[in-house]
Parts: sequence; C-alpha cells; structure tokens
Amino acid sequence: MREMISLFALCTPVDTGTVWENWYQFCMEQEQKHGFAFSHVSCLTDSLHPDGIRTRSRYLKKLRSCIDHKENMSFIEFYLLPDKFWQAVFDFKIYMGLSLGGQAQSHVEITVENQFLENFDYRYCLDTLRKLLTVTKAEVNLLPHTQTFNYNMNCIVILPA
Repeated sequence: MREMISLFALCTPVDTGTVWENWYQFCMEQEQKHGFAFSHVSCLTDSLHPDGIRTRSRYLKKLRSCIDHKENMSFIEFYLLPDKFWQAVFDFKIYMGLSLGGQAQSHVEITVENQFLENFDYRYCLDTLRKLLTVTKAEVNLLPHTQTFNYNMNCIVILPA
C-alpha cells in the first residue's frame, strides 16, 4: 500500500527579507541531495498569480526573478508529479510548500511518498528549516495514500474510492 510521510509545522520566518530565498535554496538542495527534479511549481507573488500549478520549465525562472526582486509572496510550492497525474494534491511523489500569512496560519509542509526516497530524514529537514523558520508546532504523520491530513481542520480526510 502506498503511504505518505508528512512533516507539517506552524511557523513564522526568522528573517522576512531572506525567507523565500532560503526556502527556494532548501528545496533545490533536496533535489540535488536525493537525485530528483521537481516537475511543477505553484506560487503567489506580486506579479505571479497562477490558478493552479505550472510546469517547472515554464515557471522556475519567473519564480527565481520574483525572489531576486524581493516581491511580496504568500506561498511557494514544489511538486514532483508523474507524467500522467490525475490530481496534483494526491498524485505527487514529493510536495514541499511554504505558506506565510493569508487567511490560514503560516505553515510549512514536506510530504514524501514512503520508500520513494531511501534516505528521507524528516528530522534533518526540520532541523534545517529551524534555521529559517521559527517553528511553534510540528507533526509527522504516516498516512495511506487514500487519505490526506487536513491540518486546518486537524482531521484525516478519506478520499472516495
């Protein structure tokens, strides 16, 4: 059975001036460390307002430019999706997202398909994230693929068969 390891933490930035650059670098380092490349990106900035996700090839340079120009940002998310995915929110192999402000509490989430990364160490990720984020609460969950944890509602949502 496909299972997901999910690290979720409520947080605030240690330094609002560098948090997006540091988050971007952290995510790119995970690619290099584990030998994969994110396939899709989603973000909300002053100049980028995508409705959904975009392919890495179309959006990564635009995102990089927003970070370099220190645009206001609400969130940046990276996905590793198979070629033929049905729903990004459930079909990803890896998801890394940071959301600051907005209507929901600021949070970071890293969810990885169990056994996809041989050496995925959520403790290392949490320790590294603590250099750029003040973590006020953190949880790690192991869930079947047919479930997702809704952190805002603090409950498990079961997907229809």
